[in-house]
Amino acid sequence: MKKLLTTISAFFVCLFNHAQTNNLILEKWEATPTLHTLDGKYAGESAVILMDKRRIEYIDENQELFTYRTLHRIVHINNDNGIEAFNRAYLPVADNKDIVSIKARTILPGGKIIEVSSENIKDLKEDGQMYKIFAMEGLVKGCEVEFYYTYKRNTNYFGRENIQGAFPILEAKVEIVCPARLVYDLRTYNTSSRPSDTLIDQKRFVSFIVKNIAGVEEEKYSAFEVNLVRCEYKLSYNLARSKNEKLFTWDEFAKRAHSRYTTCTEKELKKTDDFVNDLKLNKLTSDLEKIVAAENYLKKNILAREDIDGEDGENIEKIIKSKLASYNGIVKLYGAIFRNLGINHEYVLAADRQKLIIERNFENWSNCDKPVIFFPGLKKYLAPTEMEFRFPWINPNWGNASAIYCKSTTISNFTTAFAEIKSVPLEDYALSSINTDAEIELNNSADTLLINIKQIYSGYAASTYKSIFTFSSPEDQKQIIKEMIKFGTKSENVVSSKLENQDFENYHNNKPFVLSATVKASELVETAGNKIIIKIGDIIGPQVEMYQEKPRQFPMEIDFPHILERKIKFTIPAGYIVKNPDDLKIDHVYKENGQVTMGFVSSYKLEGNILTVAILEEYRKSNYPLTQYEDFRKIINAAADFNKVSIVLEKK
Repeated sequence: MKKLLTTISAFFVCLFNHAQTNNLILEKWEATPTLHTLDGKYAGESAVILMDKRRIEYIDENQELFTYRTLHRIVHINNDNGIEAFNRAYLPVADNKDIVSIKARTILPGGKIIEVSSENIKDLKEDGQMYKIFAMEGLVKGCEVEFYYTYKRNTNYFGRENIQGAFPILEAKVEIVCPARLVYDLRTYNTSSRPSDTLIDQKRFVSFIVKNIAGVEEEKYSAFEVNLVRCEYKLSYNLARSKNEKLFTWDEFAKRAHSRYTTCTEKELKKTDDFVNDLKLNKLTSDLEKIVAAENYLKKNILAREDIDGEDGENIEKIIKSKLASYNGIVKLYGAIFRNLGINHEYVLAADRQKLIIERNFENWSNCDKPVIFFPGLKKYLAPTEMEFRFPWINPNWGNASAIYCKSTTISNFTTAFAEIKSVPLEDYALSSINTDAEIELNNSADTLLINIKQIYSGYAASTYKSIFTFSSPEDQKQIIKEMIKFGTKSENVVSSKLENQDFENYHNNKPFVLSATVKASELVETAGNKIIIKIGDIIGPQVEMYQEKPRQFPMEIDFPHILERKIKFTIPAGYIVKNPDDLKIDHVYKENGQVTMGFVSSYKLEGNILTVAILEEYRKSNYPLTQYEDFRKIINAAADFNKVSIVLEKK
């Protein structure tokens, strides 16, 4: 929805009062700085951020509203790792001409100050982003680094600041400064600190301060970004226009999104009609068939890219001709096709729940950047911009969280939309599986396992593999097959292999992606005297282990609920018995209100000379609270423990 944000009329914000205060606040540092004394509890930290100060200031200039961003930071360096982390600064800016000020210095333990000269501040452009880079000179243990800069950037009435990071912060402050007529709402997350709103000399200051923020590291199975101490802000009122009319509501957002996706010229509608007829979509019987056929064609033949700008990227005639579309343009084309076919649908704008959230009472439009199409009659979803997914499978990180549903309504001959905030549910956990079926036996010389193995992926789990074997080169595919087989056998001695259902055309009915292989694996057999050791646990492949010295900081998050079912059938050679079959038994299950929400259970049965091992690992939710960490960890580690299990064969 970036295009929506850039087309907002200045009328909402640029009705001026007679008195204007447009002098920019200029950042300063102390003329004679002294080193700070730290609490002993920080002695083990590589570095400590003493001050992190951010200011976003809106200034009236020539009947327009401009934005200036300031960052001022002071960092105490404790050791070599701290020196390495802060010996070079990368400061993102919009453009050289928009730099207002930039200063940096090192304060050494003896009191000496080394200021970075302007000649040593260089430019770097990387992935379309301009940076100012410079080296901090003379860094030693116990020194402090200080820098600040202010630059002008494009005005946006929504924003966020992620504050927490790898190093502890003693004090952080975020400040929104704007003309008094503008009222910004500022929302804080993962902290008890709350903002204040103050008027001083025709300027409004909306700010919050938070102290003693712990340094954090990314943890396994966690939504890192969304759990950080951060703030978001949005413009809510322009008092010069109205004291009661709230700006940028969800209903206004839904109205604008619906209009952008549904407004078509007569030529575009005619082109859509021709397109539908050429593909014979209207000849198909059910809505499901039409949706699947349309999506498969568009995703195979038209490239949608986020970086495409300009009117051509949103014009249906040009899209069909050039086979190239912007994200807004491809959503518009899908909608035109479904309206032509009479398929009831709704536009939904979601967020990546690993990074952002959508809240009913805080209308941050910039969080709603993941377009989805919902079909009320089928109660299923389609992700038009995601090449790796097909109806009804969308990017799972866009689900299990609130989203904006654009509910259309017609008044006389005018159709518009209003917003409904509700969750985008994910498909049932049992439909997404990562399964293994293996039949194994020893060769005649008892030094190699003969393995017939199938790796089976369905639901959300199939997306990665269908993408690989659709979009990658034949050479890459061969290498990936080799690595996948080695994952469950440790062997590269592949006798044969076969793929099934690797294309996207049958994804809608959840036909699983299957890799079958016959392998000879001497790597899974050892001998110890008269005993033969079979590394049967390796059949499930290496598993994640969760052992950490520091206390867990964040709740647990997985991409999607799923099951992992493994069946291993081992033929015991004549004259041998399995000495330790009970080593195959593991049972860790967690229940809420009597219902299993996660678990790992492995068992076995012996029938004649056939040992059959059954393993069921399941995660029926996508997130688990921090209070369940120990149980979650035990279940994750149970899989890793099974991977290490070997069975011992002894002669009868």
